[in-house]
Amino acid sequence: MPGRLVIYDDSSFRKEAKQIFPKVKNSIGNISVTYNLAPTHEVPVLLDTLNYTNAQFGLIPSWAKDDKSIHINARSESLFEKMTFREAFKKRRCLIPLNGFYEWEKKDKEKIPYYISEKNDKCFVLAGLWEEWFDIKNNKTVLSACLITTQPNDTISKIHDRMPVILQKNDWRKWLDVSTSISELNKLFVSSLDEQMKITEVSPSVNHVKNNIPECIEAFHATEEKTTDLFSFD
Repeated sequence: MPGRLVIYDDSSFRKEAKQIFPKVKNSIGNISVTYNLAPTHEVPVLLDTLNYTNAQFGLIPSWAKDDKSIHINARSESLFEKMTFREAFKKRRCLIPLNGFYEWEKKDKEKIPYYISEKNDKCFVLAGLWEEWFDIKNNKTVLSACLITTQPNDTISKIHDRMPVILQKNDWRKWLDVSTSISELNKLFVSSLDEQMKITEVSPSVNHVKNNIPECIEAFHATEEKTTDLFSFD
């Protein structure tokens, strides 16, 4: 159930998306590079309107009274049962390109962080939902999005019991097409191939959102001597 994301290079996604969706509109310009993207931060999304833009990571239902309750993940098995996600699942789907995401393995009293990335260093493209919520207090519309999760593959199951739905390139159009039937969409909620990803133990410094540098995704082992100045923000 990813709560921390990484996006530093979306060029492979942009190139492939342009081939599949020639009319895509780029409203982002250059992405904001981040090695420790947390809930409420902005994440790039390709909406089913073919607008490539930024959205808040953490979905706010359009009917919500405030922005306190955000949803970063939606379980694929219950999308149609939950009022929070039902309409978005039917009408507001998006693609979320990422270079990777973090998961934590519970071991004894510790939580060991791992960085999961695409084996060829391209982008993962995750299935997402989006909503627009009007912020009366600040008189603005907030675009927000969440990830969809499914059962883990063998690689991820060693550290966590859920993983995001990673869409293959030939399924992008099907996911964004509002005419795709629910039964066809449900077929996409499968675990991605183990060969598609690599998993790396990283420094516990990623636990702190302020630590947002390339070293966050580098290999680390608990037995290594910690360099206190590497992640110092004093």
